[in-house]
Amino acid sequence: MNLNLPDSICSQQDVSALTLEVRQYARWYSHGAVKKRLRIKSRRKMAEEPVLSPAASEIIHDWSIKKPLNSQSLDELIAALDSFKDNSPSLTIILAAPPTSGLKKTLVSWCRKNVEPDILVNFQFNSTLLGGMVVRSGSHVFDWSFRRQILAERAKFPEILRNV
Repeated sequence: MNLNLPDSICSQQDVSALTLEVRQYARWYSHGAVKKRLRIKSRRKMAEEPVLSPAASEIIHDWSIKKPLNSQSLDELIAALDSFKDNSPSLTIILAAPPTSGLKKTLVSWCRKNVEPDILVNFQFNSTLLGGMVVRSGSHVFDWSFRRQILAERAKFPEILRNV
């Protein structure tokens, strides 16, 4: 089944964290379903529903629209998330500074619209880039950093500094 992840879930680490949240929710749901089915009344109060991130809540809600929410469908969701993480294409974007959440969402949204709808984007930063970005996909490296531009024009750089 096709998963539409929000742009806030952009990397393999994010998908792993989302999967852990869904697993925690599935355990809670399963435990409650067993108690309800067996009509077990205990003196202890039933564990409260786990607090989920907005992304996890959205994924579970979207999944429950496609399939009725039960232990089996939650297990299928977990399997789908694991498969998504293992089989989705990925690329790495290296920036000169840590990206803001808004910038991450913008770049991920662009990649999912223009490159691949289920792409995972890992973000790194390297201050020696001075600006711009480097994009790695497999063995391909696309360098649009200021550092590369400066090094490419190494002979002109002293002249530019004298004119400043």
